[in-house]
Amino acid sequence: MLTHDDIARVLAYYDIGELRSSRPASHGAINETAFIETTVGRFVIRRNRRQQGFQAIRLRHRLLEWLRQRGFPAPRVLPARNGDTVVILNDRVYELSVFIIGDEFNPSRPRQLSDIGRVLASYHRAVSDFPDPPPEPPPRYLPSSLGSLTERLITRDILGDLTNALHWYERRIAELRRRLSDEAYATLPHLLIHGDIHRDNLIFRGDAVAALIDYDQIGIDARLVDLVDGLVDMAIGAPPPNWSMWGVYRAPLDIERVKLLLSAYNAIAPLSTSEVNALPALLETVWLQGNLRRVLSTPDADPDYHLELLGQGRWLSEWMDRYREQVIAAAMVY
Repeated sequence: MLTHDDIARVLAYYDIGELRSSRPASHGAINETAFIETTVGRFVIRRNRRQQGFQAIRLRHRLLEWLRQRGFPAPRVLPARNGDTVVILNDRVYELSVFIIGDEFNPSRPRQLSDIGRVLASYHRAVSDFPDPPPEPPPRYLPSSLGSLTERLITRDILGDLTNALHWYERRIAELRRRLSDEAYATLPHLLIHGDIHRDNLIFRGDAVAALIDYDQIGIDARLVDLVDGLVDMAIGAPPPNWSMWGVYRAPLDIERVKLLLSAYNAIAPLSTSEVNALPALLETVWLQGNLRRVLSTPDADPDYHLELLGQGRWLSEWMDRYREQVIAAAMVY
């Protein structure tokens, strides 16, 4: 945790006045972040985790500057007195950015979804010619990668409590692989995605996005990944009756909310036919992967809890069977 003394030592390298107060940020489990107020204004200070490579930090700062030069609402990282955007103390890397005033995502304001679509399309257009992007990592949401998760769970399920549920997953994964093969995924438009699109990383003023924050997960992947992340977290409706609160996801998609986000996106950066057709399989892959990983990460939990998790994934897959054509129609360019 960043202490008052830690912050004061870092601020000695900046010209932003004297420290008045500080409080830990409510979000962000990877790096230590605090909101601070000085005699000059309000700022965000961050101490990067030790294992994060210095090159990754430099890449992120370069991207933020690139975005801001193109009018995109990205955070502004402040330079220290020596002009550098980082301060290194005791082998730890600190950075300072301007505090962005705004509100959290509000599900009762559906117009926010339209602006999310606009901002995502603007981000993707802005990074389309970003120079010297990082090497391309493995895809995040590939149907074929789900097989390794079920294999690990089958090996661990010595008493056979999850046998029937996991066999259903194996059959479903085989179907998803037919719908979206590795080769088809590789042909989808790829670029430097944000990689962490969810409600905590968007700041709003009214119905408009004031800033997209937290660029720690950037990497080359299908641009559809950012859209899928945003949809499963924010383009959702009320949970249906008897919805499991133990599952990973809050609720299934709401088609009208999906239309709001994707229509705004398509107005700026239209989806290709291959992306539209891949969208249902990619959404389903995210749902199944999330619940499978939660089961893997809770080895000591009761089997009933694991069955609830696996059951939510199956419920969402069956929802997609019923609404696949509507999801495709919502993603189409008219």
